[in-house]
Amino acid sequence: MRGNVVLLDRGLEEETAPLWRALADPTRRRILDLLRQRPLITGEIAAQFAISRIAVMRHLEVLCEAGLVTSRKRGRERWHYLNAVPLQKLQRRWAEPTAAGFAATLLRLQDTVEAEGRQMEPIQPTVDVALDIEIAGSPGAVFAALTKDVGGWWGPPFVTPRATSLALEPRLGGLFTERWDNGGQVIASVTGWAQDEYLALTGSFHMGIGVGVATFDLAEAGTVTLLRFSFRAIAVMDAAVAGDVSRGWAELAGTRLKQLVETGTRLGIDAGEPPAVRPIR
Repeated sequence: MRGNVVLLDRGLEEETAPLWRALADPTRRRILDLLRQRPLITGEIAAQFAISRIAVMRHLEVLCEAGLVTSRKRGRERWHYLNAVPLQKLQRRWAEPTAAGFAATLLRLQDTVEAEGRQMEPIQPTVDVALDIEIAGSPGAVFAALTKDVGGWWGPPFVTPRATSLALEPRLGGLFTERWDNGGQVIASVTGWAQDEYLALTGSFHMGIGVGVATFDLAEAGTVTLLRFSFRAIAVMDAAVAGDVSRGWAELAGTRLKQLVETGTRLGIDAGEPPAVRPIR
């Protein structure tokens, strides 16, 4: 053939093919539109369609298999979340990685019931994020990056301008701290720890008035590690800020941590080798 020929990236074609098949159905696209607004339980999704609940569940299975939806069992209910990470594959096919955006999960804090005599309803999280991320590396390698080299993947704009480095104490009750030239501040504390398997961080995460819990569950899945990440927070913030927090976690875990483990690319505050961090006195 004459003229310029664009060679097909077969690896990228194979990765994105399941996404296009899942997105081809209008019902599944509508489900993703619903989940873009906030996480929903199965019944809430089924109530939006004239088809049967079983049919909706089958559509959810296809979306889960493609990685576009992540499900979490909470109590007796199963919650479904829009998974932003696989959408990056579609962005990479036609856009530069640096220009790729992340799908937002925008949530609103439920109004507090003030009138006497009304039954108090449970308060929904301001931010509720769940991501399933495949990382080419062993659980030990991913856990080491999470805990021993936190500055290799965590950084601007998720630190204050005064920050010079980060440190995470590898123990229950240990502090995840942002270090300054003359001191520092606590971002979160370690509230869950199982070596090479599980990490839980609880703290303010620079959200101001609020508290959040970030959990990292690691499981070996063939030649890769499946990172099941979730972040739930109750805080005083508007929907736009909540959306920024959701996108921020997708970038931190889905891009920066993943690239650190797979390629050694350091996108965090410590661009070079991990520094020797002095204790705060």
